[in-house]
Amino acid sequence: MTCLLAVLAALLLPVGAAQAAPAAEDCVAVTEGRYAGSFAAAGQTHCLELPSPKGARIAALTSLGGASLSVTVEAVDRNGTAQCTASELARGECALTGTAPFRALVRAADDTGTGAYGVHFVRTDVLQSGCQVLPAGSFADDAAAVRLDTGNGVFSHCLTIPAGAHSTSELLRVRYGFPDDTELYPRYALSIVDTDGNGPPSCYTHPAGGRTDALTSCYFTADKGYTLLLQGQDAPRTHTLDRRDVTATAPGCTASAATAVGAPATTGASGQNGTLRCHRITTAAATDRLRVDVRDAHDSTHMLIMDGNGGIACHQKSWACTVTGSTSYQVVTQVPQDWSLPGSYRLDAWRIATAAGAAPECTRAVSVAYGYGPVTGTLSGERTGACAVLPSVSGDRFRAEITATDGGQDIPRPALYTKAGTDLCTGQSSPYDCQGVDQSLFVLTLPDRVERTAYRAELVCTTAPCGSEEVSVGSVTPTTAQSGTVATLTVQGTALGMNTTVQLTGGPAPLTAKTVSVSDDARTLKATVDLRTAPAGNWNITVAALNFHFAQGTLTVTPPAVSGLGTYRPITPTRLMDTREGLGVPKAKVGEAGTVTLQVAGTAGIPAGATAVVLNVTATEPTAGSFVSVYPNGTTRTSASNLNFTAGQTIPNLVVVPVVNGKVSFYNHAGSVHLIADVAGYYTTDGSGSTYRPITPTRLMDTREGLGVPKAKVGEAGTVTLQVAGTAGIPAGATAVVLNVTATGPTAGSFVSVYPNGTTRTSASNLNFTAGQTIPNLVVVPVVNGKVSFYNHAGSVDLIADVAGFYTTDGSGSGYKPITPTRLMDTREGLGVPKAKVGEAGTVTLQVAGTAGIPAGATAVVLNVTATEPTAGSFVSVYPNGTTRTSASNLNFTAGQTIPNLVVVPVVNGKVSFYNHAGSVHLIADVAGYYTS
Repeated sequence: MTCLLAVLAALLLPVGAAQAAPAAEDCVAVTEGRYAGSFAAAGQTHCLELPSPKGARIAALTSLGGASLSVTVEAVDRNGTAQCTASELARGECALTGTAPFRALVRAADDTGTGAYGVHFVRTDVLQSGCQVLPAGSFADDAAAVRLDTGNGVFSHCLTIPAGAHSTSELLRVRYGFPDDTELYPRYALSIVDTDGNGPPSCYTHPAGGRTDALTSCYFTADKGYTLLLQGQDAPRTHTLDRRDVTATAPGCTASAATAVGAPATTGASGQNGTLRCHRITTAAATDRLRVDVRDAHDSTHMLIMDGNGGIACHQKSWACTVTGSTSYQVVTQVPQDWSLPGSYRLDAWRIATAAGAAPECTRAVSVAYGYGPVTGTLSGERTGACAVLPSVSGDRFRAEITATDGGQDIPRPALYTKAGTDLCTGQSSPYDCQGVDQSLFVLTLPDRVERTAYRAELVCTTAPCGSEEVSVGSVTPTTAQSGTVATLTVQGTALGMNTTVQLTGGPAPLTAKTVSVSDDARTLKATVDLRTAPAGNWNITVAALNFHFAQGTLTVTPPAVSGLGTYRPITPTRLMDTREGLGVPKAKVGEAGTVTLQVAGTAGIPAGATAVVLNVTATEPTAGSFVSVYPNGTTRTSASNLNFTAGQTIPNLVVVPVVNGKVSFYNHAGSVHLIADVAGYYTTDGSGSTYRPITPTRLMDTREGLGVPKAKVGEAGTVTLQVAGTAGIPAGATAVVLNVTATGPTAGSFVSVYPNGTTRTSASNLNFTAGQTIPNLVVVPVVNGKVSFYNHAGSVDLIADVAGFYTTDGSGSGYKPITPTRLMDTREGLGVPKAKVGEAGTVTLQVAGTAGIPAGATAVVLNVTATEPTAGSFVSVYPNGTTRTSASNLNFTAGQTIPNLVVVPVVNGKVSFYNHAGSVHLIADVAGYYTS
């Protein structure tokens, strides 16, 4: 078939009827090449006798407009038998099969037309010496090309591609010199014919990205020569032609391997409008499926993808394409004429699947009964995409809700790929509509116009339940709970969701449990039910999911326990005080020997009856070395301290302080300092909170080793999420966990916030550090979805988390008793332990039961531990006496540094032990309260 390239309009030539053969004396003998004639009167037909023999193939090219008169040409033999139509002559496909001599009959396209005309005769069954060779080019900027001009009687050209001088697949480009005379609509046509008479090559003309630059893909036979025919206008025009090999041997094509999903992109310089670039992407197996995309600041770069043999794997477009079936692909990029020109572009070539299935780096979701997510993260040049394999089935429908969490306007684009690589997400903005099939691949990609975006993405199943599982309920436990508590119920089943409810009936009024978490496989649901006012007795349990209701036996509520101890109510971390801004207290530094008092009751949901609050207190911009004590308002301050710092240092520490008069007070010893306080929760004796379960200090997370989270530093504005429920004995119903969090190896000054997973992070922070510093801080953080999240503000940093215990509403833990902060141990003075530094690998043991009102039955104590005068960089671990010390640590310090940290440690044998790793150091311990059953 014909390979026809038309930039602005396809050429349609009328077919004339064959005429009787004129007598020989009425025909003008012509040669191959251009012939100029003229019609003196309207309606004339000129006969031109051709030199071509029988069996030849010829072309007759005419002007498509301009100074020359538009004419039509057809061929007949000496007997007047029609040989070829005007279209066949224009394409160079006219085969002369009749009786020679052959004649061309020329008529004006308009029956009233008169004036000069031209016809260009080219023999196409052999390569003509009068036709210029079109040289092979490369993807270098100085690639060989041929410029062809028209005007002044010239309206056509011929070129040749000799046999053996081309590859089997080539990309032809025509750049059209757009004329100044806009009255004449520009037109041209390009035809390609081979020399053996078997017809033209197979070609595909790509839709033009711009008005003056067009691409055509052609498949050539290695041992054949080809003639190119350019038919244009008798007007001042330029046409620049070039051709390039687009098989795996294409010269000037930059090679690189396909990458994992989200890997950094290959970069390239755009050049000028119309400039062609080539990237050869290789992959291990032809069964691999790649997702290829090109991004730039204007969304202007187009791409055309060829396989290893030069076959079109993806037609020219400016959006992502998936390809398979080859081990190499030639990706040709171009910013077409009239498109905004970026300086550079980014090329993503991700291996999204192999013969074994979807890419291994993609998260494997275990259920999509109600959707997937929400998931949060940041896409940037270092992490350009994210992916997940979903166990969906045909017929599933999802609503993809994507938002930018950093306030940006550009959000990641979602795709839901089938195994065949078809994206089943539609829409131009969030929410998108996505269809699921068997094992869909969910992909989020960095938008074209930005270099970074923080996102929140969620797929909501609109045909719930999605996936292959139907709703069912197997069991609800426990079957017994205590009145006066908030009980956690565990539902086992399939296709359970956050909208599944557990109802209790049979009492004065129905009770509805609040669903707090659902496992990733949608088979375990945790729900809390408030039994603080529920009377004892048997309550009927019903589980409602979607339109199904399942009766699941009874819950026996036993009489309430009596206790005056405090239970803990975690709250979303909230900033209560900032002396820099006048939040909570006057806007001013706290001066030498100065005190500020903060009203806590009645703020952030803290009730008037709160017995103690948990505050993360940060000192910043101190003018001198000093310490700060946080103590109950209206009481006499003791020698206990909470923060120690040097001039100019920013340092936080967690504080558990009794509340008196609804307030707490902050004392600064020397110089002046700004103070910040973020509340994490409070204690109350009304039985509405959670009790504490201490556990042996255990390391849950270490980004240096990939423990609990991926092995990588947390980058700028980055977040990692740690699964805590189900680890180290922490149950799914835990309401909060106590973690000692350590930042180490930071590349820049920054802060870290630890907050409940799935919630919006507030301005509250937990650790502040400078580049290169190692610093810990205790964190009490609510647990949501069984997880907690860690956010880093700037640079990158490794994070470590050691768990000390958890809070639970099942009544199995201990209540809290705050006491006036009291110093129990000071190795400088021999208080509580011998008067001596703790040496390298040394341990001291402190008797806590029976001191400061701590009873023998205390299960854990809250201590503010300070290391001072260390002779070397080291760490200190505080652990239950008589147990094997774990890898968990509580304080990290350098030689000469004074640093405190809050510790919640189990009490065994009425004692706790302190271990120092290196050098020698003085240790101080101030008690803030204790836990007991």
